[in-house]
Amino acid sequence: MIEKIRSFQDSWIVKGILGLTALSFMSLFGITGYLGSAGKNKPVIQVGSTAVFQEEISRLYQRDMQMLSRLTGEDGENNEALRNSLLQGIVQKELSKAIINETADDYNVKVGDDLIRQIIFSQAEFINPDGRFNMDKFRRLLQTSNMSEKEYIELLRQDILKQHLVQTPVEELNTPKTAESLLNKIANQRKTFKYILINPDMLNVDRKISDEELEQYYEDFSVQFIEPEKRDVSFLVISSDSLAKKIMPSDAEIKAYYQENIDQFVIPEQRQVLQMAFDDEETANKAAESLKSGKDFYAVAKEFAGQDKAATELGLVSKDMLIADMADEVFSAKINEVVGPFQSDMGWHIMKAVKIVPVKETKLEAAKNKIIDALRQEQAYEQAMDASREIEDEIGSGKGLDEIASEYQAKIYNAKGLSEDGNFVTAPGKYSDLIKSADFIDTAFSYNQGEISQILETEDGFALLRVDNITDAHNKEISEVKDEIAQMWEENEKSAIMQEIVNDVLHDMESGDKIEEVAARFKLSLNSSAPITREGSFAGLNKAQIAEIFHEKVGSAKVLDLDGKKMIVTTTKIINDQRKPSKEAADVTKFKFQSDLSRQAADTLIKAYGKNYKTKVKYKNIGLLEDE
Repeated sequence: MIEKIRSFQDSWIVKGILGLTALSFMSLFGITGYLGSAGKNKPVIQVGSTAVFQEEISRLYQRDMQMLSRLTGEDGENNEALRNSLLQGIVQKELSKAIINETADDYNVKVGDDLIRQIIFSQAEFINPDGRFNMDKFRRLLQTSNMSEKEYIELLRQDILKQHLVQTPVEELNTPKTAESLLNKIANQRKTFKYILINPDMLNVDRKISDEELEQYYEDFSVQFIEPEKRDVSFLVISSDSLAKKIMPSDAEIKAYYQENIDQFVIPEQRQVLQMAFDDEETANKAAESLKSGKDFYAVAKEFAGQDKAATELGLVSKDMLIADMADEVFSAKINEVVGPFQSDMGWHIMKAVKIVPVKETKLEAAKNKIIDALRQEQAYEQAMDASREIEDEIGSGKGLDEIASEYQAKIYNAKGLSEDGNFVTAPGKYSDLIKSADFIDTAFSYNQGEISQILETEDGFALLRVDNITDAHNKEISEVKDEIAQMWEENEKSAIMQEIVNDVLHDMESGDKIEEVAARFKLSLNSSAPITREGSFAGLNKAQIAEIFHEKVGSAKVLDLDGKKMIVTTTKIINDQRKPSKEAADVTKFKFQSDLSRQAADTLIKAYGKNYKTKVKYKNIGLLEDE
């Protein structure tokens, strides 16, 4: 089933969205796709009659990027590697989904709305302690995942289809008995390694770059020496708060708000109440008689009702928190006066008020400032929308940025040397996040010099900018990049020297020399690992690299790339553990093998289903290079 989605984050924006989407929960019948007609969007994935368009991929990408931003606190939009990884992952998921949907249609496998409703109504995370479905819990979990109700329903439907068509057929795959002993032997096998690590930073280049090489590098790598287009912009920011301060609600509005929200300003009388509860009237009457004789309330509660102090103290309550008959008696009684027994659906009760907190009322005049602030906040968004429309009309009529700033008492700021990657030479620090945002940059690079932009929405209002100066992209002079070229050349020279050393070492080892002899000959440091299993590691090698070298024979050399360094590694010893593993260890080995086997079988099955349809993936339509 669907994994429990991430912990709830209290966002009023998400609450507002979910408040709209979750209202449709009971109308499960007739649900269609989220996007409706694809319009002119280009398809990215085509599997038979199923197509996934650019807009859907973009929507999923933005959702994943927003989730990533919330989790890490960082904006990954400018990270190309992250962007490509997310897009490729989304495409693979949507491709599998399309194949499964086409296969389900062909085999007439349907997941009805009744089944979906039944599953949602029975999921533990949506159930109250009394066993009933809780809509609020359902909405909160949707909020957490930034997911609409329709998306959740479709994800659940897809999960059931995948379980039926893919997971169930591969669940019965088991590890053959004859293979178990071999698996355990492989898992417990240990190996020792010797390795040479070559770091190009430790190598020396015995000459300097020549003038001819400098010019050749400048020509060959000219793209790297282009100074990008830069822009100087002036901008002003108008916040909703600043607009709200200009709003002055009328006396009628203030009075209406006060009356509509009277509960905020009038706190009714409250009483701190002790209570004891009984299953039958007879015991309740005995307790009442005991209290009349002067016994302590807590002692009687313990003797006749079996209650401790915590169970006896009902706490501070208002009249509307008690059952009507009880409430009248308790709130008309004097302090420390015992009332009852009373009967309710829960049994029989005796109560006593030990403290009275009188009515607390804030008069309209005293609450006026608080009400004005509340009304301003309520009207701030509408005020911002009106202001933005007025400003756009003023721009259209020829008003300048200075005039608009003066009218709205807004300060004009400057960002100089802004480039499309979000970097700048100077800018006000408090607005650096705004300046680096994709919307601000797109706006800054969409207008000509001297032009004022349209309104740009921000998190708490809107901004307006003017392009003051444009410096076109141009090639830097060779004198400006001389040091950069020299460093690039030196790095390439060191890389070539490193590769030459690697080639010489491999040549000598292939000729029969041992790694110890070669290391001594070339004055290279030789390192040794402790005995490790396939689950172990050394020198920072990852699991894939460990798997690579475990396939090598004793004495054979393997070259690995480690962040620009080269490692030449050879297996020196194989240690076969003859001891029989514990049942727990054997079970873990078997489980890992079966999990890998099932995962590979599931992938193979989806690919086999996919061969039944004409399948096309157009990566170019989402900014990736290759099509399949």
